[in-house]
Amino acid sequence: MRRGERIRVACACLALWLAGGALAQPAGEGARAIAALTPDQRAALQRRAEAWDALPAPLRRERREAWTAWRALPEDERARMRAARETYEALPVAEQQALRARFDALDAGLRRGWLLGPVVGADWPQLHALFAQVAPGERDGLVDALRALPAQARADLGVLAQRTPPQERDRLRADLMAQPPSQRAAWLRRRVEP
Repeated sequence: MRRGERIRVACACLALWLAGGALAQPAGEGARAIAALTPDQRAALQRRAEAWDALPAPLRRERREAWTAWRALPEDERARMRAARETYEALPVAEQQALRARFDALDAGLRRGWLLGPVVGADWPQLHALFAQVAPGERDGLVDALRALPAQARADLGVLAQRTPPQERDRLRADLMAQPPSQRAAWLRRRVEP
């Protein structure tokens, strides 16, 4: 993995890790999973629940968002994130702190973009303006569409996002989503080329 790629994946990993260690949370199936626990495991779970309840509400919200984002990632991106986490944790403390400082210096909207994983997160600085004001009901479909686009199409969309005035961004998103998925990349290419 090239250094630039390692940094991008490390930033994505750091976004999830800083938002609460989403990578370490169990997936569980509620009551059945709890019933299968030993008494010691139940006691440990109870302590974790109490520690969770003691956290400030904004921190719980961040961690919940990170966990939801983690679960929404495709498995191949999760694998990349796990590898990046191991790489990050193996770095000297000074390098970890430098990466953390770089990440913390990003705009909050750009930091949140890394919750979308290493693929979309790497392109988020160019795409952010187009997706910053999306209604919650549209978000999942748009994220799925972004993930399905090849890198060149995401780059083309980033160019269009920068060229499109704020009052026309809703229309651009609607036009993109109106295209059949198999034709979106070509549609974007035609829109970018003069």
